[in-house]
Amino acid sequence: MNFYIAHILDSSLDKINLYNVTDKNSSKKVLNSISDLEKINDAESLLVLLPSTEVTSYEFNKNESLSEQINIANFISDVDTNFIDSVSDSEYFLINNAAYVVNKSFLTNLNQHLSNLSFKVCVTPEYLINLDNSSDAITEIDNKFIFSYKNNTGFTVTKENLEQYLDIVINHNPNFEAKIFSSNEELKKRFKSVNDNYEFNFADVNKDVVSSLPNFFKINMSLGFIISKMKFTKVQQAATALTLLFLIASPSYLIQKNIQNTKSYNQATFEIFTSISTDINRVVAPRNQIDQILKNIPLNNQANIELPNLDLFFQYGEKYISDISIDVTNSLAKVKISSMPSLQFNILKTSVEKLNISILDSNIEIKDGSVNGVLTLRYQNV
Repeated sequence: MNFYIAHILDSSLDKINLYNVTDKNSSKKVLNSISDLEKINDAESLLVLLPSTEVTSYEFNKNESLSEQINIANFISDVDTNFIDSVSDSEYFLINNAAYVVNKSFLTNLNQHLSNLSFKVCVTPEYLINLDNSSDAITEIDNKFIFSYKNNTGFTVTKENLEQYLDIVINHNPNFEAKIFSSNEELKKRFKSVNDNYEFNFADVNKDVVSSLPNFFKINMSLGFIISKMKFTKVQQAATALTLLFLIASPSYLIQKNIQNTKSYNQATFEIFTSISTDINRVVAPRNQIDQILKNIPLNNQANIELPNLDLFFQYGEKYISDISIDVTNSLAKVKISSMPSLQFNILKTSVEKLNISILDSNIEIKDGSVNGVLTLRYQNV
């Protein structure tokens, strides 16, 4: 797998020089769109160099005892007079004793495109590609002159602006000296004390250096990104869409269903209460209200009903009794017996008379020692 470097030359992302660092014999490729990076199918990692027009750098030592947000706020308060655009129009990164201010809209657009790539990505300023922490450096790349300062800051100028920028740098620091990676005559004149001019080649960049560089890349999470990474088929995409739709719609459906059930319960409760008492206009606390209604019922209106004592049946043959029905008005009870042993049935039959219960009708069948049928009982109701 190969290591690539993409050098973005303008803010519109439509001119990019691509270098295959792993393949030393590969020539530079000029891309006319950031989307062309998606055509790379043999990459392990990609280093993207941002143009200096979109990222400004400052020397800044952050306080490690403070949070990142407070350090950024302190940095902004120190240099806000240098900002042309609104503070909210930029992203801020505090790394390696330097502060980087990146155009937010540019970086967001770039990261959205880079999120479609399937390999490791690092986004960093172009002036850090030839950084030497022991000395300053001036490197000529793609007809631009990149100033890399040993304090992890930098700047880039065109050939037309080189002389003017050098005047500013030297006036600010008369002792300024730098390693020169260019054959430019103006630089040779300015830095006669420099013994040798060095050469710079992207093929000499070690991919291990990438880990020490600031990385402004942030994955743009979206449904399209997740689907592309998971490599779903059309059927899987449709199933995923239906699942998401179900998850979104389910809470609303359940809430509406619950409201509907609540209305039905309230209506049914109200109808029950009005059937008991016509004085009920509203059911608020069903349990308390029914207790009040029962308290107001005259005792002489309450029926004195006594149920038959069937404990003996349950004691002797609960598992053989499949059904019991009671006629309170006529003081009758019907007991359905299934597969009860005949000996146990005879004991039960002779014992019920002691409980003021008589067998009115015995519609039973005895076969192979098992009793099946229905007993009709009469009990005393006082």
